[in-house]
Amino acid sequence: MADIRVIVNRHARNGGKRSLLERVERELRDLEVRILVPDTYEDLEACARQAVEEKADGVVVIGGDGTINAVVNQLAGSDVPLGIVPAGTANDLATYLGIPRDVRKACAVIRRGKVREMDLIEINGRYFITAGGMGVVSDTAVGVNTLKARGGWISRLARRLGSLVYVLYSFGLLAGAKKIVSELEVAVDGQSLGPAPCIALFVNNQPSLGKTVTPSPEARTDDGQLSICVMRERSRPGAILTVILMSLRGLHTRRKDIDIVVGKQVEIRSPTRNTFIGDGEVLAHTGHLTLNVLPRGIRVMS
Repeated sequence: MADIRVIVNRHARNGGKRSLLERVERELRDLEVRILVPDTYEDLEACARQAVEEKADGVVVIGGDGTINAVVNQLAGSDVPLGIVPAGTANDLATYLGIPRDVRKACAVIRRGKVREMDLIEINGRYFITAGGMGVVSDTAVGVNTLKARGGWISRLARRLGSLVYVLYSFGLLAGAKKIVSELEVAVDGQSLGPAPCIALFVNNQPSLGKTVTPSPEARTDDGQLSICVMRERSRPGAILTVILMSLRGLHTRRKDIDIVVGKQVEIRSPTRNTFIGDGEVLAHTGHLTLNVLPRGIRVMS
């Protein structure tokens, strides 16, 4: 009988609901399931790390992309596969893999046991699996996470809007923020893209983030490549239009403010410290970043 560790983020959009946990346990009753509800981020990482040390047959996350990121950083390079029961706001990885939000159907994917190998992106010693970036990208993720943590009606509204909250928040930044441009020097596989006054820079392992925004329509999770989308400085109305087109299945790719390149390594330098997010979480805050591909660095049930 398979040894499956189910790690729950009690703070995810739906992750902490008792009814959800009971249903997951019922749907996976044919497996040897151990449900773990860590109190802290550190405890969550420790649960995933222990699963690797004990050679568990799988680690299932009930949560969103941020919870998945914490687990991915423990499973990276191991043979222990990742399973997902989507319970977050955007659920980018689950959406890309076609894993349904319906608990019964998501558990059916886990019971089937089919596993695919996927690339990871390494940034200054940490990994992410979906997409990330800086500029308006990171400002939006940090801002939305702050809204969700505030409690009250603002938090409830942000969660109810789901992935749409990220698009609306980015529109607010583009229209009203005092500063939306970062001075970046970007090199891909050692080739400089030239000085880049950027509104946003995306580094993707899959086409979209926030479910709707599609910076790199051709990005793939198993091609051993990073996909980099640079959104250069332009007027605020023009930037808003670019994001709208980016949200319409990637119709932005021919705009003059967009550069899309692929490579195995990207280096980013800036005269100021910038925040980089990946899988919706802050992964770095620095003026010098190097990102590399870890080909087929994790196994995922899909």
